[in-house]
Amino acid sequence: MNSMDTGILDIVLQFNQKKILVLGDLIVDRFIHGESSRISPEAPVPVLDVQYENEQLGGAGNVAANLTALGATVYLCTVVGEDLFETQVKPLLAEHRIQANYLVRDDSRKTEIKTRLVAQQQTVVRFDVGDKNAISEASEGLLIDLLEEAYLTADAVLIADYEKGVITAHVIGALQQLHEKHPKFIAIDSKRLEAFKALQPTLVKPNYRQALELLKVNANAETNRVKQFMSIGNRLFNKTNAAIVALTLDADGALWLERNKEPLLMPAKSVTHACVCGAGDTYISTATLALIAGATKPQAARLATIAAGCVVEKEGTATCTRSEIIANANSEMKAIDAVSILSDLIDQLKTAGKRIVFTNGCFDILHCGHTYYLQQAKKLGDVLIVGINTDKSVRRLKGNSRPINTLKDRTEVLAAFSSVDYIISFGDGLAGDNPSELIKSLKPDIVVKGENYQQEDLPEAKVIQEIGAELILLPFTHGQSTSTIIRRIQGRSSTKNPAKMKAL
Repeated sequence: MNSMDTGILDIVLQFNQKKILVLGDLIVDRFIHGESSRISPEAPVPVLDVQYENEQLGGAGNVAANLTALGATVYLCTVVGEDLFETQVKPLLAEHRIQANYLVRDDSRKTEIKTRLVAQQQTVVRFDVGDKNAISEASEGLLIDLLEEAYLTADAVLIADYEKGVITAHVIGALQQLHEKHPKFIAIDSKRLEAFKALQPTLVKPNYRQALELLKVNANAETNRVKQFMSIGNRLFNKTNAAIVALTLDADGALWLERNKEPLLMPAKSVTHACVCGAGDTYISTATLALIAGATKPQAARLATIAAGCVVEKEGTATCTRSEIIANANSEMKAIDAVSILSDLIDQLKTAGKRIVFTNGCFDILHCGHTYYLQQAKKLGDVLIVGINTDKSVRRLKGNSRPINTLKDRTEVLAAFSSVDYIISFGDGLAGDNPSELIKSLKPDIVVKGENYQQEDLPEAKVIQEIGAELILLPFTHGQSTSTIIRRIQGRSSTKNPAKMKAL
């Protein structure tokens, strides 16, 4: 596990410390799912046999939902219609733990609803209803007051403009005055980025079509989109005044542009059946959190790509959690420092029907006995989590001459094992040198120990029983142990050069 991977994990763990002001148009996304196997006799259109319906937050609401799913505190500033607030909007906000303190409720305004008919994962048609006119002066004044209140406590501002009338010229002007007095990180996702030019945003996220329209360039199906914007992308800075342009290109990934620097292309994950609804919201939400948490541009681009790749595999307008980001980067981020993150991840794996196996040890000098033991442990379930004693804990258990290898080195070697999925250290807290508290928090399905233990001798036996886990004792490869290897090395070194050993 290299330093970049460790840095990425540290960045993700900071997400829950951030406060984001989201300003924009709240939309309700309604999905009507069904099967279609025949054509209507009344007209040449497919007949949808409806199976179920669901509603999700869209627009600025989906941005706010993604930010809360990633752990951030969100202040959602918008104007919503009174018509659906109590019955639909308020329950959806509560579902995603989004406060309604900064919402203006306007009884003269109709909530924007986008309804999609979906047959066999394919959207057949979409129809939109709701007000698209500019908000009233009264609502505008209330929104500006709430905006000023939320702005001062936020770490960043994320503008999700869907041109539904909430973000007026006066609202932009009020935000500009706040930004001049108290500069903050501003990220913008809008079809009319030039309207926000005076804000000098840190980050803007146009998609390919929006970028073409911004530069007044005609679309051409034969054009290599990446090469095209490698050459003309710098023109976007004059149009937006942005420090960073993250140009999303769907299956071609995203091109990150920065003034006077080489463009960065971040490829997208290949997905068979992609549902791109709301993926842009996920992308800019993750990129914003990553950048204000200190990520480099490649790190932020990678995290945003992972998060967007996560939601396009889901149904409808979806969100991505911190745990899912870590899970999707599993091959490079096996070591997890926070028990809460690993616990969340395990809950999601269990929901997906995975059996979780836990084992623990010092794993100081790894040998064939460890290899066999870990392989057998992994075969008992789907995901193997290894608890590893910290250096202080090993010294208490094995004496001051141990460990031979530091926790960092032991973790990196363990991470190279294909049988190991996640690694977490324990032993420096109040819980002591046995993994009882760790097992209690993680709640694995199976706990594996070596055959030299008996259940009645295990300090963690009570906890294993309490959480309903199964205890399995596995045989070791006889004659193999770290202590034996160390004694063998010391014996040979002493025989070959006793004077040198004495000096050491």
